[in-house]
Amino acid sequence: MTQTDADAPAPTSTADGVHVMGVRHHGPGSARAVARALAELQPDLVLVEGPADADDLIGFAQAGTLTPPVALLASLTDAPATAAFWPFAAFSPEWQALTWANANDVPARFIDLPASVSLAARAAPPDASVQDDEAGQPPVSLDPIATLAGAAGYDDPERWWEDVVESRLTDSTPFGVLTEAMAHLREAHPQPHDPDEARREAYMRQQIRAAQKAGHRRVAVVCGAWHAPALAGKLPPASVDTKLLAGLPKKKTTLTWIPWTSSRLARASGYGAGITSPGWYEHLFTTQSDVTASWLVRVGGALREKDLPVSSAHVIEAVRLAETLATLRGRHIPGLAEVTEATRAVLCDGDDDLVAYVTAQLVVGEHLGEVSDHVPTVPLDTDLRAVARRLRLSFDAAPRTLELDLRKETDLARSRLLHRLTLLDIDWAQPDHQRSRSTGTFREAWTLRWRPELAVAVVEAALWGTTVETAATARVVHDAVEAPLPTLTAMLEQTLLADLPRAADAVLEHVDVRAAHDGDIARLMAALPALVRAHRYSDVRGTPTADLGRVGDALLVRVCAGLAAAVAGLDDESALALRRLLDDVHTAVQLRDDDTGTALWLDTILALAGRTDISGALTGRATRLLLDAHRIDIRDAGLRLSRALSYGTVARHQAAWVEGFLAGGGLLLVHDRALLAVLDAWVATLAAPTFTDVMPLLRRTFGALPLGERRNLGDAVTRLPRSDGTPAPAADDGVDLELAAGPLRTVALLLGATR
Repeated sequence: MTQTDADAPAPTSTADGVHVMGVRHHGPGSARAVARALAELQPDLVLVEGPADADDLIGFAQAGTLTPPVALLASLTDAPATAAFWPFAAFSPEWQALTWANANDVPARFIDLPASVSLAARAAPPDASVQDDEAGQPPVSLDPIATLAGAAGYDDPERWWEDVVESRLTDSTPFGVLTEAMAHLREAHPQPHDPDEARREAYMRQQIRAAQKAGHRRVAVVCGAWHAPALAGKLPPASVDTKLLAGLPKKKTTLTWIPWTSSRLARASGYGAGITSPGWYEHLFTTQSDVTASWLVRVGGALREKDLPVSSAHVIEAVRLAETLATLRGRHIPGLAEVTEATRAVLCDGDDDLVAYVTAQLVVGEHLGEVSDHVPTVPLDTDLRAVARRLRLSFDAAPRTLELDLRKETDLARSRLLHRLTLLDIDWAQPDHQRSRSTGTFREAWTLRWRPELAVAVVEAALWGTTVETAATARVVHDAVEAPLPTLTAMLEQTLLADLPRAADAVLEHVDVRAAHDGDIARLMAALPALVRAHRYSDVRGTPTADLGRVGDALLVRVCAGLAAAVAGLDDESALALRRLLDDVHTAVQLRDDDTGTALWLDTILALAGRTDISGALTGRATRLLLDAHRIDIRDAGLRLSRALSYGTVARHQAAWVEGFLAGGGLLLVHDRALLAVLDAWVATLAAPTFTDVMPLLRRTFGALPLGERRNLGDAVTRLPRSDGTPAPAADDGVDLELAAGPLRTVALLLGATR
């Protein structure tokens, strides 16, 4: 079907050559109609809804410089966290208007309120007069598209819009009709007094008047359909708009283009003007024929990538089903609902999980746009992209795993970059600690995923410096001044990982001073492990750490000197927290591997293990640590267990002792029947009320053991002598038929056996 002049879209025009095209943001039908209307109209100026102070960036909206989806990013220069985005997809009508203007050498301008005004208003305290104007007004929530859909007999506004606009391939979009419909809606459903909305439309009218005054004869205005009635036809007196715009706050703002993602265009991402199916809309925009068939071919390909047996016959049958559904529903071509139902029935065999996969991969998608290096941005972003390019790190929207071998120069440089970004709160990469531990000391694993909002984090971090290295150093030096001791040592560890020697020196100085004056043993214990881990980097990364050992050793001495007093009088919750710190310090002492420090620490916990005036969680844990370190033998540990579980000790204290002792694993009970027998005898002699009291602790203790250990422990218990003194059955005695008789009868009944 070819388009004639009569088929061309008919914008709403004013008497002075201004043609208003009311569109839906990110609508492929609207985008196609705008492109056709501009080609027909050949305007000498294109005005687009968007922040007016971004005009200098319009020239970059051309092939080779920007690849959508992209977004305008505006942020306050002195408060970068106050920011806003204006996303554009290839199928956004506004994007088509800008690219048409660039391609045809026609000037284009943004005509909405400048970002310097809208962001300043957001950062300023609420205006009391505005609050008074709004007081007493009932809240009205109106979705104009949903209202028009309801009037047309649709219960789904997305389906109505798709039928009327988005599925049109060659027919014109009725701009004039839509504007008229919106005008009736505005009259029938007056919104509560919204000064922001009124000011935006006033500003846009001012820009239209300025264009007319400058002598432009054919002006095309592309704006949201809701605003079209306020901009079309005869405009109100300029004095009204001038008064409304007087005295607006304004702040210095930084604007640039950033990459965006398809998923961030989706309504589920929280974007206010979002759509439900950006991938499907892009397909509608880029496909001129065989829309249904080509889409289902893509779906079949995506499912085959999951090793599912989808053949060409399946795709053909799915196309037929989608077209039949569309015919039955009176639609001229299948929409997303029909192709999704065909996908579910034919290609996915009714599996909703596979349908969800197709939705995520194709209907929504995860495509990341591109912005060339020619686009002006903050120096920090320029440096980050240059370093990432040199290290062959790509900014992908889909998560990917990066495994680094720190013995290789490139991987070590990558690690330093990612740790520097972590210090700047730019969480492009998340460390995979479990994978890192399983692959050795010289390896690190990260999960990389670039998200558009990280552009704001980069702008925010730019306050600290022009390069990643200088910015991370300045941020650490600043934060170290007020940071508590455990945070300081963690920060010191990060600076060494990030290879920031100047920052490390500054942090170490604060650690040294803070540790000498901090009397809180828990904070000292929490600070020590990071210091010890940092010290080992002299071997792994070649980082000089000469002073770390001295500071760490001094910290350990203070911990050992104050631990005896710190453990007294703790309740169960506090004792459990301190028990975790005991484990961390013990691990750190083993990692430090210093004979003097190790002996001092083991002497300290040996004294702790012998006390009866503190929580059993601590004495039991100290006993286990001593056993694992070979400071006491299994016989000594058994005697301590027997004493802890003897008569006269409160049952909850006994259970807490057992929990602390077994927190390091239960295999020693499997291999030492004497220890297991002591524990078994204690459980067997507990009175019913006491057993009920300690059951939660016992469940937590044994439930934390790995499944294999629990199974082995259960087998070992069956081999213990019985309470009546008879020996346990031998390993080759087989099943105890007398004991199994009851369960066997139940199983036979469930299976319907007659005997």
